[in-house]
Amino acid sequence: MPKYLQLTPYPIVRLKHGGQIRAASISTGAEAAGWTVRNVGIYPGIFFPSEEWGPLDLILESPELPALLSGDMAFADFHAARFAASDARTVAALRQAIDSFAPDVIAVEQPWGWLPLRQALAGRPMPKLIYSSQNIEWKARLPLLDQGSGLDLRNAESDAMLAATRALEDDLAAAADLIFTISDLEGEEIARETGRAVVYLPAVSEFGPAPPPSPRAKDAPRYAALMGSNYWPNVEGFFSLFPDGLGFLAPGEQIWIAGALGGAVRADPRFETFLSINESRLRALGYVAEADKAGFFADAACVIVPVTFGAGAKLKTADAIVSGRPVIATSHALEGYGPIATAALGHGIHVADEPAAFRRLIRRALREDLPGCAPAVRDQLRPAALAASWDRHARALIGQRTPSHS
Repeated sequence: MPKYLQLTPYPIVRLKHGGQIRAASISTGAEAAGWTVRNVGIYPGIFFPSEEWGPLDLILESPELPALLSGDMAFADFHAARFAASDARTVAALRQAIDSFAPDVIAVEQPWGWLPLRQALAGRPMPKLIYSSQNIEWKARLPLLDQGSGLDLRNAESDAMLAATRALEDDLAAAADLIFTISDLEGEEIARETGRAVVYLPAVSEFGPAPPPSPRAKDAPRYAALMGSNYWPNVEGFFSLFPDGLGFLAPGEQIWIAGALGGAVRADPRFETFLSINESRLRALGYVAEADKAGFFADAACVIVPVTFGAGAKLKTADAIVSGRPVIATSHALEGYGPIATAALGHGIHVADEPAAFRRLIRRALREDLPGCAPAVRDQLRPAALAASWDRHARALIGQRTPSHS
């Protein structure tokens, strides 16, 4: 069996955000395709509780780290990677992990792990190298530095850090034997800027076949489903599309939010502006177990994806499409899914970028029985599709063919 070592800037034991989900999907897909897989996370211990640390992870710990990271949050990942590359113990431990496993392929998930990996293998043969891009990282940080965003994380070093981030991505792209990207648009940009071939490997949803809707009580509200973390672009997207509250919904119509986003929305001062009407038309469910997510979507009249900025491809969009329910999304939410989403526009996927138009589509979905995406569209965003594509390209790197049973 070929061996695959994946480097991540986070643990993948308990999945909380899109980066972890993406890395875990690839790791699981590689195992399903017959690879022996090991994951080594390299990250500050202060970012994740110890119960989430993986058995092979290299935990960065130093009295200087908290101030270093909190002092420049827009580039905290880069600072952590620089620390790892300069720390002799971390570099030696990574070298030992590579030597003991002897991987055929090493993948760097997001560019940060390239800094310590480059140190660990300096002057030594490099196994076949994959760069797995989730974002064009330097561009993803521009909104964080924008004074108009309300965050304004810019400081005196921001321009230099932005340039260093871009240089790191370019260097890894030049060194890699294969580049995967989660977004078709960003893949085209990386290919154009670097002159390298890039393979589009779209995000996938782990949902199984959608269960039939539960029997609905006569007085049960019809709801639009929304799932998300409390990551700030999700909160901003919600209030950008619903700036005047939820009064556009009739009695008996609601938005149900699964995940930490619901609590973040309710805690935002903008929610209180229309508090009474918002309370009656929003239900924050909090954490929803993986086994219950498909049912949460199946009972909804539609799934909404009110995302207005952010880089890469949004994993919540893949979940929405695979759910089988009609999808109400912004054009930004569909970025990265080009050929897949285009085929379903008006046939399961409905797009609006202005608040009034977005609200009209939600009302229509709540009051009519709109169809979801066709099975052929949904199947492109399932784990089996990712595993087959990843395996085909990864085996080609090491001169193997995909086994006929895969």
